Amino acid sequence: LELAEHNINVNCVAPGPIDTEIAGAKLRKLNDTVDFSPNRMTPFGRLGQPGEVADAVLFLASDEASYISGHTLAVTGGR
Repeated sequence: LELAEHNINVNCVAPGPIDTEIAGAKLRKLNDTVDFSPNRMTPFGRLGQPGEVADAVLFLASDEASYISGHTLAVTGGR
């Protein structure tokens, strides 16, 4: 918050289970070895998409978020 006087906002995006090439493949492989479904990891019943994380970053970098600072935005599908 000490950067606010310089009109600099500092925020964080904390992604949950996201269906990326690497993470999504690992989660699907885990499902093959144990009774585990990546789709049960969130109340939405699916993994997040990389674009959904990007949208959160774009929002925090936009003028619409100019009065938001010191916040961690969890992009977790409600997890």
